[in-house]
Amino acid sequence: MKILNITNGDGAANIIKQSAIVGDVLPWRDPMHHGPFPANLPLSELSNLRARYLVGPDADPTEAERDFQIRDQHLTTSSNYDTVILWFEHDLLDQLQVLQILDWFHHAKATGPKLEMICIDRFPGEPNFRGIGQLSADQMATLTSLKRPITKQMLRLAASGWAAFRSSDPNDLLAYINGDLSALPFLGAALRRHVEEFPDAKTGLSRTEAQLLSLIGAGVHTPGQLFLKNMDLETALYIGDWPTFSTIDALCRGGLVACDPNPFRFPSFTTTEHAAFKTQVLSLTEVGRRVLDGAQDATGLMRRDGWLGGVELQQSGTIWTWHKDAAHFLRRGI
Repeated sequence: MKILNITNGDGAANIIKQSAIVGDVLPWRDPMHHGPFPANLPLSELSNLRARYLVGPDADPTEAERDFQIRDQHLTTSSNYDTVILWFEHDLLDQLQVLQILDWFHHAKATGPKLEMICIDRFPGEPNFRGIGQLSADQMATLTSLKRPITKQMLRLAASGWAAFRSSDPNDLLAYINGDLSALPFLGAALRRHVEEFPDAKTGLSRTEAQLLSLIGAGVHTPGQLFLKNMDLETALYIGDWPTFSTIDALCRGGLVACDPNPFRFPSFTTTEHAAFKTQVLSLTEVGRRVLDGAQDATGLMRRDGWLGGVELQQSGTIWTWHKDAAHFLRRGI
């Protein structure tokens, strides 16, 4: 029997390869909780867009585009396998990958392989479980007993969710979240966390920005510690280190946080430069303190030129904001 195992990234993929688990392994490498996912692009065009986004505007995307093409080709030839098993966990990044992969199988025209999924939010003996990438090869192998068939209902639900995530109107995603998601039990909480990354209507800050600002106000002053402490405020694994540092940089550019020395420096592979990154001291400015105290709105201070799923945050002098109390999104002039 030919088996294809699909999982998030190289960490979990390498553990599967090192274990007694049978089959080929396809890592799904894309931090999908940030950056563009516009609607109506086929997989090949979307993958090229993601590759260009992930390497940045000043880098050559050729290698990244090739990696995505190899990944996509492996998926499109999955009909050569008898069984495809998805290995994922409960956090937003994994749940978005589940949506994209199941959406593809939902729309695949050829008769496909048998589809199964392993998806967990805990593991015995691991009280601080964050994801399957922290398991040993032997622990990973025990998860095979948790395999469940992927049903047509799950495929339909994923396809609807993928369309809602890629909609240019975040209220479409909100309507989806408020529906029956029981067939994919971890999806609702994960997507609600995604919603919280939109600028809050009262503060002008995303949840991550607000958390980082609060931590700096509470006396956490170095970027490495901020990353670790911010992760402790999440109920499930969320953004990695580099997006966290990008958010710190944005807070500095918005005038809410001061960095000594100025400007904020990102990590580097050189010893000297990395030491300079680690010893930076971050503090609230007067503006940052007013925003943290609720005396000032940060909407006009934070530059918004990014995407969340299919939503381009800032367009034509307006921005999408999340009205938590009323539980809906509205566009607001800036």
